[in-house]
Amino acid sequence: MSTPATPRHILLATDLSSRSDRALDRAARLAREWDARLVALTVVEPEPAEAPTSVLSRASGLSSGAVRRAMVEQRLRADLAGEHADLALVPRVEPGLVTDTVLTVASAEGCGLIVTGVARNEALSRVVLGSTVDALARRSPVPLLVVRNRPRAAYSHVIVASDFTAASRHTLHTAAMLFPQAELTLFHAFNNPYPAIAGVDTARVRADGLAQAQREAEAFIQSCEWPEAGNLRTWLEHGDAGLLLNAHGQAHPADLVVLGTQQRRGVLGLLLGSVAQRALEMAENDVLVVPPAAT
Repeated sequence: MSTPATPRHILLATDLSSRSDRALDRAARLAREWDARLVALTVVEPEPAEAPTSVLSRASGLSSGAVRRAMVEQRLRADLAGEHADLALVPRVEPGLVTDTVLTVASAEGCGLIVTGVARNEALSRVVLGSTVDALARRSPVPLLVVRNRPRAAYSHVIVASDFTAASRHTLHTAAMLFPQAELTLFHAFNNPYPAIAGVDTARVRADGLAQAQREAEAFIQSCEWPEAGNLRTWLEHGDAGLLLNAHGQAHPADLVVLGTQQRRGVLGLLLGSVAQRALEMAENDVLVVPPAAT
């Protein structure tokens, strides 16, 4: 369902591998749900002189880059045909460094969401999206959706990781605006509020930590000033956030996990906190990384 808050343009960054097919299918599903235009981008990085396409370029008289871009565009158009032919699809093949080119095209096309996978294709054009996910998460000014699983339905359950900061409020609002029909769960992994020294009941320490987390969660939800905030489910659990989300994803792979980033101080780019970093690395679910609100 399209709303004023959903993106009108989506960028799919694909390396044309089999795992990137999952990102394509999810991006296409979102484009249909939001009545959005889908830009499918493949970035062709420089190749060594002895690469197979260099031989083809010498035989054809065309530049190596031109031959490779023609090969990639043919593959890309083939992937976009068939079941996705009904969409407003724009195929693009661009030379350059992957992260820089993805962000440049996303800005030029006015895309409000970047969708990518976690795959790598050595044979076609040395495009390595998997290794650039972290860089995209740190640099993208718009949400980044990292697709791991085959999309079988719309996201019906969204887990929003929170540390109860102002940035987390923006992350929660973004998740609610993008997926208004989904059930939202606010997730927070807490530590012991004080050291469990000898003679202190570990269960009591854990209970005190949960009570503190519950107070913080209630205050956070009230601070959101969002009508649906009172209907939020909460998931408060002691432990490592990455491990907890990993275990949840194994049992519930169709859920979407949403993480927020923070603005770095003194340098360009965004900061992935420890929770977001481990969750991005370990989650079995699709992950949406939300940058901080524009100031």
